[in-house]
Amino acid sequence: MTQPQLSFDGDPNGPAYEEWREQFCRRVANVDFVPVGEGRVHRTIAPAIIPRIRLSASFGTPMSFVSLGTNDELIITMSPNSALSGAMGKRPLEVAAGDITIGDPSIKGACITQIKHGNFQTALLPRKALLRACPNAEDLIAQSIPGANAITSMFLRYYDLAHAHADKLAPAELDAVSQHLFDLAVLMIGARGDVADEARLRGLAAARFQTLKSDILAQLDSPALSLTDLAAAHRISPRTIQLLFEQAGITYSGFVLEQRLLRAERLLRNPAMRTRKIIEIAHLAGFHDVSYFHRVFRRRFGQTPDDIRKLAGDAG
Repeated sequence: MTQPQLSFDGDPNGPAYEEWREQFCRRVANVDFVPVGEGRVHRTIAPAIIPRIRLSASFGTPMSFVSLGTNDELIITMSPNSALSGAMGKRPLEVAAGDITIGDPSIKGACITQIKHGNFQTALLPRKALLRACPNAEDLIAQSIPGANAITSMFLRYYDLAHAHADKLAPAELDAVSQHLFDLAVLMIGARGDVADEARLRGLAAARFQTLKSDILAQLDSPALSLTDLAAAHRISPRTIQLLFEQAGITYSGFVLEQRLLRAERLLRNPAMRTRKIIEIAHLAGFHDVSYFHRVFRRRFGQTPDDIRKLAGDAG
């Protein structure tokens, strides 16, 4: 059986687009893709399926997404760089770029239009489970949820991490990621009482910890990486960050040091980096005191950086 084509780039008026629209959009996605405006259509779609939740990140020219009414889930929808418009039945929908809305794909003809060229991201969540956790969820259909809200911002960050790494995770890890994303969704929508308390303890804490680690890894080579700046960026106290790491069995400074050492070791073993000086490797890994780098490297690996490089060269 031929696998459906996930993306399209070409003339929307020819048979190729109609075939893609029928085979993928209507039959697989259960949504009709209606081009907006004139000219060539481009749409790249990257789905990610995790337990109970389906994620889809797409990018392309302006497009209207029209429900066929065959799906009973609720859909969280966002675009970081385009306003969204449309209607969910009798409810008009107007959402600014960067904000979030909830759609109801069970309504035949329900429509969300990505007005400008850019990203369009969705998360399909089970309606019954969402309503059990957050009875007011359907009241927010077609409403705008501010993306600048701290919980919403965390949901968006964790969505990106889940989408990027879903294909690399073991089943147990996927279950955990799914639960954390669901917890963030119900907090964002407005869960209260015991449900909200449980979601904060489980999903919010885990998502915050993962996004903190992701931010640290992205800044490992920067001398400006600091606990204070990281706390300010995440709108939490430095002590909260320290506690999150301590609950995972490591200190914040211990995590940063370990990741920098591991990066240095990988760089030293990389044949493409063989001509780089040890001081350059140290800087690329975030060490700006070379004496300290040599000392902690030998303590961690039992060998000097020069030893590791030589052994890697001999093995090659």
